[in-house]
Amino acid sequence: MWKHFKFNPDSINLSCRTDVQFNEFDRLLQFEWNRALAQGLFTFQIDNQIKQRVLDGDLHYIVELNPSRFEKRRMPYAFEHVNTPFDSNKFNFNKISEQEILFALDDEQQTDKHLVIINNSPIRYYHVLLVPDRQREQTQILTIDSLLFAFRFVLSSAHPFIYVGFNSLCGFASINHLHLHGLYMPDRIFLQTVKCSPFHPETNCYLHTLFDAEAVAFEIKHIEELDRIVRCIHKVTSYLAASSVAHNLSIVKGDSFSDFSQPALRIFVWFRQPNIGAKPVDRCNLACLEMSGYVFLRYEEVFHDISETELREKINTLALPLKEQQKIKDDIKTLLDQEI
Repeated sequence: MWKHFKFNPDSINLSCRTDVQFNEFDRLLQFEWNRALAQGLFTFQIDNQIKQRVLDGDLHYIVELNPSRFEKRRMPYAFEHVNTPFDSNKFNFNKISEQEILFALDDEQQTDKHLVIINNSPIRYYHVLLVPDRQREQTQILTIDSLLFAFRFVLSSAHPFIYVGFNSLCGFASINHLHLHGLYMPDRIFLQTVKCSPFHPETNCYLHTLFDAEAVAFEIKHIEELDRIVRCIHKVTSYLAASSVAHNLSIVKGDSFSDFSQPALRIFVWFRQPNIGAKPVDRCNLACLEMSGYVFLRYEEVFHDISETELREKINTLALPLKEQQKIKDDIKTLLDQEI
């Protein structure tokens, strides 16, 4: 049976500006990930000296070259709808081996509730998947419980650049079994410090308008706010899923939107044009990581010549029509009014 880690709300650190790198949680994650690596459970041998560059520009995009991620991973499924029934005949996380489970982020009475497992085709070292309640065969639609799991994962780590992301179906999710991605960013990304404008202050909600494809952004400055803000975020993501709107979510430590001198947990939810069907890779795909300031690439020539300007232009093409985008924002405000 795998190990367990119990979340401790008294030992969290929200800062993205600390020199502290690892604690007991991080050491457990890395020890178990390295154990899986030694057991040969990954589809390729990831290079710890992976090629990396930081793009010129205001956002300092971090770009890494990882062709094996594209060439040797399991073929992603093609989805036509954000809401797609679970198909037990396709790959899902009930088909993995026990060795692929690193640990559970819960107490020992919940042996299969919040599992942290390997991604067997990792984006970078210590890339993991967060799989909540896998036996329930939940589709790729966020639940309150999965959001709490994601927040506790980030809050348990001492690392300033710990990251959790989620892609909906048609938002570049490749498997229709509820999961989120967890990894250490190689450095601070712009999402941790970017300024956002007030949108619904009563629920700690802001608007991220750096790209034409906008996002609502929430902040949590105190652990006491966690449950309330999770309910607000879940209302937003449930509305998007029910409205068949593709979306991406990112969770990072960063500066408070309302007071840059104070640390906070930042949560971004983008609503975007859907990616329908197969996922062709030309220069780069655009999912939660790419929206956040980090890009991994397949082709060396793209790695050398991609620019921040190109990335901005590509992300801008994901914007929904202005009328539709405005309706989504109006509907979100109405939903958040119910939480006041």
